[in-house]
Amino acid sequence: MNKEVLKKSLNNWLQGASMGIVVGLIPGAILGTLTAPFLGKGGIMALIAGAIVAYQFCVPFMVGYFTALQFKLNGIESAVLAGAAFLGSGALKFVDKGWTIKGTGDLINTMLTVAIALVLIKLYNNRWKSLNIVVLPLFGGVLPGLLGLLCLPAVSGFTALLGSLIKHLTTVQPLIMAVLISIIFSLIIVTPLSSVAIAYAVSISGLAAGAANLGIVATVFTLVCGSYMVNPKGITFSLFFAGPKLLMANYLQNLIMTVPLVINAAVVGVFAYLFNIQGTTQSAGFGITGLAGPLNAYTFMSGSSLINWLILLLVFVVVPLVVSIFTHSLLTKVGLYKAEIYQYQRADK
Repeated sequence: MNKEVLKKSLNNWLQGASMGIVVGLIPGAILGTLTAPFLGKGGIMALIAGAIVAYQFCVPFMVGYFTALQFKLNGIESAVLAGAAFLGSGALKFVDKGWTIKGTGDLINTMLTVAIALVLIKLYNNRWKSLNIVVLPLFGGVLPGLLGLLCLPAVSGFTALLGSLIKHLTTVQPLIMAVLISIIFSLIIVTPLSSVAIAYAVSISGLAAGAANLGIVATVFTLVCGSYMVNPKGITFSLFFAGPKLLMANYLQNLIMTVPLVINAAVVGVFAYLFNIQGTTQSAGFGITGLAGPLNAYTFMSGSSLINWLILLLVFVVVPLVVSIFTHSLLTKVGLYKAEIYQYQRADK
C-alpha cells in the first residue's frame, strides 16, 4: 500500500467515524438538556426524551455505516461492518442473566474494531461470492467484533486514565488546563478528527467541557470573520450550523490559520476559567451548534437568570467575535496571511 492510498484510507476512516458520531449524538446535544427532566415521568414528553436518549445507542452502528460509505462497501459488507462496530464498542453487556446497553460504548475501541473489520473484509475481497452471506457475517462481523472486545479492557483503561488526568489537572491547574483544552478543541474541529469522539473518549466534563465548547466557538467566529469578505453570505452563515469542518480543507492547506485559532481559543479559555463555564461529556465537542454549549453551561449556573444569560452572551458571542475581528484585521494587515485563504472551494470543482 503506497503512501497516498494509506493517507486516503486513514482520512476515510476518520471521516466515517466523525459523521457517525455527530449524526448519532447531535439530537441529544441539542435537545437532551431540555427533555432530560421529563425522563421517567410519563406522557408524550417522556416518550420524546426516551427516544432522544435511545437514539444515541445507535452511534456504533452509524460509525460502521458511514465508514462503509466512505470505503464504498456493498450492502452486506456495510451491514457486517456496522455489526462489528456495535459488538466491539462494548456497549452491550450480559449482566444478571440479561443484556444491558450502556450508552455509546467506548468510541475509540469502536473505531479500532471498524479498522480491524475493514482489513478483514478487504482481505476476503469477495473470494467466494456465493458464500458471502455465510462468510462475511462471521469473518467480517463476529471475528473483528470479538477481537475488538479483547482489546476493550486495555483501550478503556487508557481512555479512563486520560480522562482522570484531565479532570485532575482542571482541579489543580484550572486556568492552564482551560486554556490548553480550549486550544486543542479549536484545532481538532478543523481536522478530520471528531471533537465529539475525543470528548467522549476521554469523558471530559465540568470546566474542561466548557473550555472545549468555547474553543470550538472561537474557531467558528474565526472562520466567520475570515469567510465574510471572500465567500457568499450563505457559506458564512452555514458555519454556525454545518460547523468549522466546512472549511476543513482550507485549514489543512493553509496551516497558518493555526495562529489566529490559537490566539482566539486561548483568550476564550481564560474567560471559561474566569466565569467557570462548565459542560457535560454529551455537550462538549458541539460548541455553539444547536446552542448545545450555552444551554448545558446554563444548567450549572446559579443566581440571577438574567445575569447568567448575559454572561453566556458575553463568553459565547461577544468575546470570541470581538477577538476574532481584531486578530483577523491585525494579521491580514501585517501580511501574515491573505483573506483569500478562507475562500470556500466546492469539492466537486
